[in-house]
Amino acid sequence: MAMTTLSSPVLALTDITKRFGDVRANQRVTWTLDAGRIYALLGENGAGKSTLMSILAGRYQPDGGEIHLRGSPVRFLSPAQALASGIGMVYQRFMLVEPLTVAENILLRRGPIRGKRTRDIRQIRELAERYGLLVNPLAPVRTLTMGERQRVEILKLLYRQAEILIFDEPTAVLTHAEIDSLFDVFRQLKEEGKTVVFITHKLEEVMAVADEIAVMRRGRMVSRVAAAQVRSHHDLARMMVGREVILSVQKPPVAIGEAVLTAMGLSGPAGADRLKFQDVDFEVRRGEIFTITGVAGNGQEQLVAALAGLAPMAAGTVSFRNRAYTAARWRRRTGDGLAYIPEDRDRTGSIDAFTLVENFMLTRLDAFGGALWVRRRRAARATAAAVRDFSIQGGGIRGLAAHLSGGNRQKLILARELSRRPDLLIAEQPTQGLDVRATEEVWQALLRQRASAAVLLVTGDLKEALTLSDRIAVMFRGRILDIVSAREAADIDRIKLLMAGLGKRE
Repeated sequence: MAMTTLSSPVLALTDITKRFGDVRANQRVTWTLDAGRIYALLGENGAGKSTLMSILAGRYQPDGGEIHLRGSPVRFLSPAQALASGIGMVYQRFMLVEPLTVAENILLRRGPIRGKRTRDIRQIRELAERYGLLVNPLAPVRTLTMGERQRVEILKLLYRQAEILIFDEPTAVLTHAEIDSLFDVFRQLKEEGKTVVFITHKLEEVMAVADEIAVMRRGRMVSRVAAAQVRSHHDLARMMVGREVILSVQKPPVAIGEAVLTAMGLSGPAGADRLKFQDVDFEVRRGEIFTITGVAGNGQEQLVAALAGLAPMAAGTVSFRNRAYTAARWRRRTGDGLAYIPEDRDRTGSIDAFTLVENFMLTRLDAFGGALWVRRRRAARATAAAVRDFSIQGGGIRGLAAHLSGGNRQKLILARELSRRPDLLIAEQPTQGLDVRATEEVWQALLRQRASAAVLLVTGDLKEALTLSDRIAVMFRGRILDIVSAREAADIDRIKLLMAGLGKRE
């Protein structure tokens, strides 16, 4: 159903085309946006949403097509040019300098910062209060929660008087209360005549705040509808993938076996100014999905990094496959049996400049040869099978990982790690930023893995935790407050209280 507008659009895209090698990310996309509206941009992973918005924000330049801003043709060669014209973007991965203060990050584009700049700091405070984006301008960014960091990113745009604000998966790292506050900001921006565009895969959010919905599929704009005309999020899912999608999985009973990993008194990371996690105890048993949940910034990330061997622990012991390790020895352990799907799929899980085959071999060199020689044909066959089995789209096994969408890259990493047949799979935020179809596929894969191994799932998505888990541990300020069974966790309100540091059993 096409949208019609009576007034001149503030922004018009005509036949926007963008290619990355053989991958066509955007194909003749035409779209108009009005001032004072909230737009939701939907689509499967690899549909071209982030690429299109990055073109608007000046990060990429189109290979074809035109952009008109307030009736005049524009072409941005950098994000600075786009922002100077009133278009800014808050990326899924924040663009902040952690050692600097909030104010210094906001003022950084002006050049070297000298002195306290009292007037600028006062203006930042006033702007933060006006929009309810409360954050201390003098606080170092490294001390802020993920929600507070997002506020800084928004303030950066508002301070530069952006009129069109773009958000890529803005709620991925927020608590429920922070999501509500963010949507209040969206509505205030709309009332002031600004244009808001947000990319999301959380369909209930679209229904809550959007005025209009645009859907992309395989690089093309396939639908534009008024949000009021959409009956349910199931309709949105059908529009995205072209078929009925109900995000629900069957969880067959599995016999619980022995403990594969037992953590006792873990604290760390070693050498840090202050411990991010302390006195952590839990065990993960074969046949179960044990989930650690909590608001981002409460120590889960550092704990997982330590368990995956990426960071040293300060204290505690780990028992893995009936062998005990001290905190110091855990990183130096030898042998296989543990696979890890990192949250940062771009920097930790894969390498942009490598092909899909080369990325598939990263953690599997032992299966395809060794350090000095590699069975490349065997690796290519295994990669091709993974691409087929996990429906990975992105230009073939010889294409670069840089050309994969976030969801397809995540499926490549998942396929690689599951092919190792581990005794313990650590999956950190495995569906963050994934569309409904990809999320469904990842959930099914994790449940299948549960039948033969132990799964340690780390997620901030409560629906994911409740759907997949056998037991759930809630972390707050570096400690596990409680561990509950999935049946007990059906009371989602109690989980929310634990995530806020309340509701712990005495």
